[in-house]
Amino acid sequence: MKKYLFPVIIAAMAVLSCGSKEPGQNPAAPAEPTELKVDLTSPTSATLTWVHDGKGVEGWWVFLRKEKEPEGIAPLNQSTPLAADYRSYTFDKLEKGRSYYFGVRAKGAEASGLTVYSELTAIPSDEPQPADTTISDPGTDPTDPVTHEPVIFSADPEAMTASFKSKSSKGEDILITLSKVSANQTVQIDKYQVGNEAFTSYTDWIGPYNMRTIAATTQTEKAWGFTGGWHGSNGDGTGDPTAQTQKIEVSLDGKPDSEGTGLEATVIVYNKVEAANTKFDESKRFVLDEKVTYTFKDSRLYVKVETTALEDVRISIYYGMQIAGGFCSKFDFTTEDGKTTTTTQNYFSAGKTRDMTGYSQGGHSVTAHMFDEGLGTFEKATKSYSALTQYYGANNGKGYYMLIGDKDASSNSYVLKKDETVYWSGYYEFR
Repeated sequence: MKKYLFPVIIAAMAVLSCGSKEPGQNPAAPAEPTELKVDLTSPTSATLTWVHDGKGVEGWWVFLRKEKEPEGIAPLNQSTPLAADYRSYTFDKLEKGRSYYFGVRAKGAEASGLTVYSELTAIPSDEPQPADTTISDPGTDPTDPVTHEPVIFSADPEAMTASFKSKSSKGEDILITLSKVSANQTVQIDKYQVGNEAFTSYTDWIGPYNMRTIAATTQTEKAWGFTGGWHGSNGDGTGDPTAQTQKIEVSLDGKPDSEGTGLEATVIVYNKVEAANTKFDESKRFVLDEKVTYTFKDSRLYVKVETTALEDVRISIYYGMQIAGGFCSKFDFTTEDGKTTTTTQNYFSAGKTRDMTGYSQGGHSVTAHMFDEGLGTFEKATKSYSALTQYYGANNGKGYYMLIGDKDASSNSYVLKKDETVYWSGYYEFR
């Protein structure tokens, strides 16, 4: 898997086992994890990954030690160990400018008693960086760094439009526009240009919902299909609106501003969405609040979606992050273990997919990276696959993450209770 790392200060030491085997340890105990790696995924969070064959493992404890703290500390999740199939954990609320060791230990019927720690890693402070300093992020290759490329931002909150103009990490011109599109006339990705290739969306990038309210309604035979995103009341891209953008908020470099050049431009879109059984007649009503935050920085469009229930709803299918059709002639799927699979046909990606890349016929690409948090842990979806592609004609593939349920609405549906919020976050990189 390609990854960038934020600048870190690494102590002059190899990855080591800072714990020691307890006297009388049973040889049948799980082996210690290996190949520990730390990626800084935000200014105050870091993700630890490790490798293990899973033999004898019933779960995982994780540890966080400050630089001069002794080894004999309790795990952060002592009462709730991670599931046995986990091979990563994200540590949040880290202090800027402080150094940490990140550790992990297997839990088994025969306890190993051995905690393995990463190298000493320093969390960057807020001190200014030189203008030409490259930065790093999860999901890309250190040999292909992302720089502080400025973004030209223009928005009209009343008209609900916005555009981001910048350079890709390869130096190509990028233009992405948001505007009111689809049968819903909600604010979504409308047009995008990479180098000399330009595209107009005709389907959603931020996924719709296949859901119904728990409370009974008058809807019966009409109560099917997706709502929100690009989908109208007919279940496809036609019909009456099933969602509505209430407003957008814009900022540039953290300050309310609708036009200018900076390093970080943000558009927050506030939507309301109906369910399949509340989209017609006297039952028509909104059942979800959806907050979509688009932030363009460092040649990427970062996205976070927060979904809050206005009443109890059962969600049967939710893809969340997608790569729109009409763009892709082939796809790469890269899972957490670094395995990449290339396909030009319908495909279901097993394991936890972190990067999904679609390639145009003209040779450009868009990568959809899913962060390992919220729905991005894939805990509310089928275990059979975490992402998929479907082809709707020659060179017309569309990529989907699988965040709730499964493609056929046959398993892993989730009841989102009134006032409950779920979220996911990731980024798009156009090159």
